[in-house]
Amino acid sequence: MTTPSPADRLRLAKLVIQRRRELGWHKVDAAKAAELTHTTYMRVEKGEPVRDVTYVKIEAAFGWAPGACAAILEGADEAQLAGEVVDGVRLAPVAGMDEKARKAVQDAVIAVLPDTPAGDMVKLSEKVVEFLRGRGIVPPE
Repeated sequence: MTTPSPADRLRLAKLVIQRRRELGWHKVDAAKAAELTHTTYMRVEKGEPVRDVTYVKIEAAFGWAPGACAAILEGADEAQLAGEVVDGVRLAPVAGMDEKARKAVQDAVIAVLPDTPAGDMVKLSEKVVEFLRGRGIVPPE
């Protein structure tokens, strides 16, 4: 992760405070839930620099999706909540997943079958997204 600006850290701090209050926790409760010292937790709420592992602990304690803190530090306005746990894996919806799947299919076709016409790539991409949507991997439109 690149070094976040003070403004980005303050935006994250505001969302951390908001989430802590939503959970009905005092600062010491949040620090304990995140397995952080009170001092380290307070650095987050003050928008001061901390190690990346601290953000991972905050995400887990607050029920945020993995990478939510990094996304906020990179400009996201809110933290994505973690999804449900299925077979020991926490699933979280990814915004724009259908478009990401289409792009991945197109990139794979270009890498493996570079002479494939663009129209066929689009059809294949659509079929893959339709299949993934049917399996519940890509959320409905």
